[in-house]
Amino acid sequence: MRRRCEHGFSLVESLVALAIAAVVMAGFYNALATGALLERRADAQAEKILLATTILDTVGIDIPLRRGATENGMRDDLTWELRMSGTPTEDMQLGAVYPNELIFVSVAVSDPTEATEPVVMRAIRYAESPL
Repeated sequence: MRRRCEHGFSLVESLVALAIAAVVMAGFYNALATGALLERRADAQAEKILLATTILDTVGIDIPLRRGATENGMRDDLTWELRMSGTPTEDMQLGAVYPNELIFVSVAVSDPTEATEPVVMRAIRYAESPL
């Protein structure tokens, strides 16, 4: 009797290879989807930080520097709140501060369409020009 020579792949081998390829492709898709989500979050965070920095830069120039003042606004679907106080927040570690010497400025930027924490930036300004 003569043996048949087998050429090619059987149906089972082809299906196993296809299943392995599908699992690998699903992993790649999951990694790409996660990367895209993280990129959108990073872009949104960078946009909030840029707006907070811009608002802090205008304090004392376009926005008058007044102790106890609070201002709110909206720009590019982001809401912001600016507060000026004569007392530092709890997380600021400062040495001796003379009364009425400094104004502590805080700006919080949030996106009302998302349930994320707002970006909060703080600055310290002299109440009056030291010169």
